[in-house]
Amino acid sequence: MNVLFHQPQNCLSNYSYNVCIYKNIKWNYHFHKNFELIYVISGEVECTINGKTDVLRANEFGLCLSNEIHAYHTLGESKAWVGVFSGDFVHAFEKQTKNKTGEHFKFRCRPEIENYLKTTLLTKECPETYILKSCLYAVCAEYCNNVKLKELSTKSDLLMRTITDYIANNFQNKLDLADLAKISGYDYCYISRYFHKIFHMSFNDYLNSYRLEHALMLLTETDKSVTDIAYESGFQSIRSFNHNFKKMTGKSPTQYRDI
Repeated sequence: MNVLFHQPQNCLSNYSYNVCIYKNIKWNYHFHKNFELIYVISGEVECTINGKTDVLRANEFGLCLSNEIHAYHTLGESKAWVGVFSGDFVHAFEKQTKNKTGEHFKFRCRPEIENYLKTTLLTKECPETYILKSCLYAVCAEYCNNVKLKELSTKSDLLMRTITDYIANNFQNKLDLADLAKISGYDYCYISRYFHKIFHMSFNDYLNSYRLEHALMLLTETDKSVTDIAYESGFQSIRSFNHNFKKMTGKSPTQYRDI
């Protein structure tokens, strides 16, 4: 099963911010509410964001807006900084980009801005809140100077947003592809083909992966029982949860929590 790398912690508001530096980054298609910024330190990273694909090279940025589907694949060797942040750090930018997408996502910062970011933002450490806000607004300003925004007006864009919003809001409930077809107003066969084209996996694999990432977060960050976590993550039975969990991680939920 292909694993959708969904991160529930990246759907939080209340000044959520996390960052990591990756060597040879490779992420499958995923999405979350928070913004995601990638900066390539060295090498090349092929990025796909909202159906657009481009190659980021050293000193280039890419910005993924809220709930845009994205994936990364290293070409050869690479080192990249990735930061995920909630919209409350950049209220004005969040409002400006609501229900919009960029005509592209790749951009460069002016040298003076890039140098400032290298010393304050593009590290593993989290800057102080006001400095962090200034850095993120600086990046967003550079994005706006380089990327033209457009309304989500095409059928494909609107359908993609309908799918991501629906799953994010309903994954804990019992649902299937027929439900998605019904709420989107499209034929079941069309939705099935479209879904596989966008996510490169079946709806069931996607949904199970989404639920499993939520379960992983609960296992590591709470003391809830495995049974409670299974049902809270949307699985209809403990047997189904254990089967899919072991298929994904190679361990049982209890074994994973004990690591």
